[in-house]
Amino acid sequence: MVRVAIIGYGFRGKTFADIIQHNAYAELIAVAEINNKTRMLAKKLNIATYADYTEMLKKEKLDMVIVATPDHLHYAPSLAVVRKGLHLAIEKPLATSVREAELIANTVTRANLKCLVLFGNRWNAPYVETKESIERGELGTITNIDCCLNDTIWVPTKMLSWAKFTTPGWFLLSHCVDMAIWLTEKKVSSVYAVGQKNVLKQLGIDTFDWLIATLKFTDGTAGTFRSCWIYPESMPLLYDFRYELVGTKGAISIDLRDQMIHKMTDTYTHPGIVARPIHRKPFGSGREMLDSFIDNIRLGTEPLVKLEEAVYVTKIIEAVHRSVRERREIRL
Repeated sequence: MVRVAIIGYGFRGKTFADIIQHNAYAELIAVAEINNKTRMLAKKLNIATYADYTEMLKKEKLDMVIVATPDHLHYAPSLAVVRKGLHLAIEKPLATSVREAELIANTVTRANLKCLVLFGNRWNAPYVETKESIERGELGTITNIDCCLNDTIWVPTKMLSWAKFTTPGWFLLSHCVDMAIWLTEKKVSSVYAVGQKNVLKQLGIDTFDWLIATLKFTDGTAGTFRSCWIYPESMPLLYDFRYELVGTKGAISIDLRDQMIHKMTDTYTHPGIVARPIHRKPFGSGREMLDSFIDNIRLGTEPLVKLEEAVYVTKIIEAVHRSVRERREIRL
């Protein structure tokens, strides 16, 4: 039985707790959460709860820890987990600087531990089908990519209390870039990006409303990646994720905007079909992702997301922000 703890019991932490509790080979032992009100919710799980993750790591006998802290707070708890000799699952992005990402990766490697960066779309059925289609040669050689991943303004203003410490680049574009790296196995040669701070800044949240990045790859492929998180809350779904790849023999277009259901009632809600439980059990890419990592630990197999790939995504997103700041193309 893999003994698991979670650091951070926000939206994602709660989801991960439910998944672990439904895994036959894992046991949820403890949760560490700094926010007192949120920590009280974790007590309902009848497990140990801590305000300080360092205390939890000292007292509990564990095999694996999930770090589900905000984007900018991955570094310290991740190093603490690995230095205790525990396997690590960490929310994407690995870190919000290349320096921190490399230090985490190097520490994991030296300790000979397993680490999974939680890029969940690698277990998302449309993207898995796309990967397999590319591997079968159905698209030929990929020549260009177009991707958008957007959120409603509810996410930075209501869902995330820490939006001012991140950007749509770290929170959203990192998914888009990870998909490009995984699907095509190409390397990026340069990045040019633009962005704007306006709507959210007027609301007291000093971060970008949107970012648009053009990535050039070493083989001549180009891709446009767009993320905006000020869409109205009436958007059909909380997020809008579309991906298109064009090759020399074919093309694939993925559209996850409405998930095939339109609800018309006297109140407006987001369906959320992709991540919803099925008959009270977790369902979807999040469960497949964590279940696969439990199997990696049990069976001694390697995680689907390689650490060097996660570091590379951080390197690209850092270049996106640098390009916006310096108003020029950044070569990698």
